[in-house]
Amino acid sequence: MPDNERGTMRRYLAAAAASAALVAGIGITTAGSAAADSVGWCNGSTRVSVGSQFIVQPYHRGTGRVDCTLARGASGSAVSALQRALRQCNYAGGLRVDGDFGPRTEEALKYAQFRRGVVSDGIYGPNTRVALRWPSYYRSGTATGDCVRSPSGVRP
Repeated sequence: MPDNERGTMRRYLAAAAASAALVAGIGITTAGSAAADSVGWCNGSTRVSVGSQFIVQPYHRGTGRVDCTLARGASGSAVSALQRALRQCNYAGGLRVDGDFGPRTEEALKYAQFRRGVVSDGIYGPNTRVALRWPSYYRSGTATGDCVRSPSGVRP
């Protein structure tokens, strides 16, 4: 087999392996990715205190940490929390909050990442969490109408 065909075959096999890993739920990240230093896939949402108010962010139930990852294909309350932030904080006004991380959520996230100066890869991870603005709420649960930065290094 000629060298150029071997290179093409290697790239194809690497892409197939990465796709299979994602389908199986195994996260593959690189040091420069938005998901670097993540504790795993986000599988819930939680309130995070910001002064006398709170924000709602995706988190990992097993560790109780908010430095987790979301990507296309994810679903649930973690995705809804992200979609709500993208919608309410002027990153994607028309985005539907449905809890499914599909192509529209991915595109909205890429735009938000671009606006906030982080890698625009459409993957939600610790770097994106800190960079995004999040809708804030009073302790009563009423929205303040403001979008605030996430405190870094927090646990719910």
